[in-house]
Amino acid sequence: MKKLVVNADDFGRSTPINQGIIEAHQKGIVTSASLMTERDGFEEAIALARANPRLGIGLHLDLDSFFEVQHGTGRLVAYKDPSLPLSAIAQETEKQLQKIIATGLPVSHLDGHHHSHLRPELFAVVAALTAKYKIKVIRYFGGFYEGLYPGLSVDWVKDLVPRFGLTCVDTFFAGWEPVESSLPGYRYLDLTIPFESAELMVHPGRGEAWRERELDHCVSVQIRDDLKKQQIELATFAQLC
Repeated sequence: MKKLVVNADDFGRSTPINQGIIEAHQKGIVTSASLMTERDGFEEAIALARANPRLGIGLHLDLDSFFEVQHGTGRLVAYKDPSLPLSAIAQETEKQLQKIIATGLPVSHLDGHHHSHLRPELFAVVAALTAKYKIKVIRYFGGFYEGLYPGLSVDWVKDLVPRFGLTCVDTFFAGWEPVESSLPGYRYLDLTIPFESAELMVHPGRGEAWRERELDHCVSVQIRDDLKKQQIELATFAQLC
């Protein structure tokens, strides 16, 4: 059967988001969550993860403090300090990795807030540190940051994944359906296309209309019926390795 990981980003960001993610896990199809270590809801999220051991946990690497964020696309488009050494970003990445590992939770994967890890100049650093801490899966999809480097192929970025002993799913779905602010490189959910393993990125939560809609999708009867019709099995990243 095809295997689908339904991963909720932004776990640990706030109590309303934590509540939505756990509801989407307990009552819906969310199998995994990516945890932010530097936000207000971190400690609460740890307790919730321990109380829900079937929920896979990964690191949602947050490097926003180093970058200007482009509104609309959500891309990190410029360094706040262009003279910043890459070692500073490596140190912050390792700090967040150490913090999540210290919780004692099994950590199965890494991805980036605003897909920070996919910036080509950062990917090798992040992948090396991911491998150092024995995390097996890293999120990858093409197209998100290529527009920052017109005419330059960055296909080599994906080639680094197996070189570090990491894996990634063969298909990444960035959400349920295209919206007006659809982002570069995004492919939206289509359960009919061929894949062996896929990730569906979701953002359920309470208190924000768009997150409430995401939650409604995650707990709908229709999505479970669709998965069954297409013979798709829900999984965690750990179950793919």
